[in-house]
Formats: sequence, C-alpha cells, structure tokens
Amino acid sequence: MQANSDMQQMQSQKPLLGADNNTLVALLAINLVVYVMLGLIKTIYYLESLPLEQFYAQIFNPFILSDKWMNTPWALLTYNWIHDGFWLLFANMIWLALFSHTLQINGANKHLFPIYFYSGLVGAIIYIVAGTSQPLLGASVSISAIVIAAIAHIPNYKFLSNIAGGVALWTVGVLYILLNGYLLKDSSISVIVSTLVGGCTGLFYIILLKKGIDLGKWMHQLIHSLNNSLAPKK
Repeated sequence: MQANSDMQQMQSQKPLLGADNNTLVALLAINLVVYVMLGLIKTIYYLESLPLEQFYAQIFNPFILSDKWMNTPWALLTYNWIHDGFWLLFANMIWLALFSHTLQINGANKHLFPIYFYSGLVGAIIYIVAGTSQPLLGASVSISAIVIAAIAHIPNYKFLSNIAGGVALWTVGVLYILLNGYLLKDSSISVIVSTLVGGCTGLFYIILLKKGIDLGKWMHQLIHSLNNSLAPKK
C-alpha cells in the first residue's frame, strides 16, 4: 500500500516553471551560477596577468575529484557541479532539462535532487576505489542517473507525441547513453565505471521507490523544516 501511495503522490506533483519548489530550475541555476562564478574568477586572474595554471591550482582543482581527493574531501560533493568549457556545460544542461522536466511532469519533481546527489556520491566513491590520476568533473554522472531513472519510471512516455506518434523516451535515453559512451571512450577505466555505476543509481532509486522506500525522504523533511523555520512568523 505504501508503494502505491508513493507512486500516486508522484503523479500529483507537477510544479510550474517558476514555482519555488521547481527542482529542475534549482539544479540548472546551481550549475550555471557555479560556472559563471568560476569564469569571473578566471577572468580576474587573466586581467591581473596571473598564470591560468595558478587559477586551476588554487580555485578550480580543489573542487573537482582527483587522486588528491584526501586533501579536498569536499570534492566528493562538488565535482558534479563543476564544468570546464561552455559547450560541455550547454550539452549537459540540455540533457538535464529534457529528462528532468519529463520526470517532473510525471510527478517525480521532489526526487530529482536526491537522484542527482546520490548518483554523484556513488560515482565519487567508485572513482576513489578504482583509483586514477584522471580527474572527474561535470554533471554527466548525475545526468546519467536521471536519464536511467526516467527510463525505469516512464519508458514509454512519448516526446513530440503529436508528430507521427512521437518518440519513446527510452529510445532518446539510449541515444544519450550511446553518445555519452562515445565521449568517454578516451577516458580512464575508473571514470567510465564511475559514470556507469553512478548512473545506475537512478535505476536503484526508482526500484526502491516503487517498493515504498524513499531514499530522499530525509532530504524532503530537512527542506520542509528549513522552509518552516525561515518562513515569516505571523
């Protein structure tokens, strides 16, 4: 009964684009703000004639995951918000928006951040266990999880349903996985495995959710408590 209740509740949650509880907007905003902030700091280094190597060593590298992660343990939680390059950011945000919005309109808005968070953490742990000198950064691990979660939750949802019957979500998801796999072909094994296992976290999350186990429940409760504590007192 609990599983059915959770899934029915998901179906009833369809936030508006500008709503305060729109998780997709929050995810996009954080990624974009971080990119802009790093870009501004990088510009300051350039204007001050400081070597870019110094920017990467002092500002950028401490927030991405590398073999020196023990010196910057917070990188386990920050690497998947960091992008080095506009087109990588642009592509990631398009995929993030596409699949997150699809999950939203099918009632999974409040589960987007937990999936993003857990997949990033799992990917980081796998990366550390595997060990490599190639850094791990960007939202690809978490986006892969959201894509796989969408495939697991609503595989037959149709994009462009008014045109020739539409395109099934699972086919677009497979396309993303193939493209992402191609982009990872020159990456180290640990980066590839981190992305794969981190991505599968989305499947694991949805499977547990359908069994009535909400891994994001503590996050929902924490946010609810924060909202209540910060709300103006009447």
